[in-house]
Amino acid sequence: MNFSLILSGHYDRDPGLDQYIMVLLGDGKQLNEWRCTSSHANGQQRGDQNITGGLIPPVHHCRNLDHYDVLLNPEDSRHVKGVEGAFYRIKPDLVTTKSGTQRGYFGVHRDAHAPGSLGCPVMDDRNFADFKETMSNVLQIHKVDRIPFFPLYS
Repeated sequence: MNFSLILSGHYDRDPGLDQYIMVLLGDGKQLNEWRCTSSHANGQQRGDQNITGGLIPPVHHCRNLDHYDVLLNPEDSRHVKGVEGAFYRIKPDLVTTKSGTQRGYFGVHRDAHAPGSLGCPVMDDRNFADFKETMSNVLQIHKVDRIPFFPLYS
């Protein structure tokens, strides 16, 4: 089965922290979805993908990048404030936006501290528990250890 993850949302549509949807596709069919966010209330405007702490940059806003990959073997990041549990590393570690800003060290994780992140896609406890279970099933059943990932904003 060919899998992909799509993060879909709008640039700063609502006051405060905007929520997005992350969708898991398998062979073109929607298999699951989770509510998530990226960045913080003051980092979700158009152009904020070019600043530290802003939205995770869409692929088409990066130099020499055709997709990200979410690794399905989570890292134990219980010791990291704001993660405090499983961390699904997003590769590559560093990207360069078309404006020349280097961004990186992203991962999908639970939103474990102040609401939002520094660009990582983060989820509340319920959504993240379901995400972890789904990713574990994909890894174990389908023997897939990474999934292409595409963040998109309108």
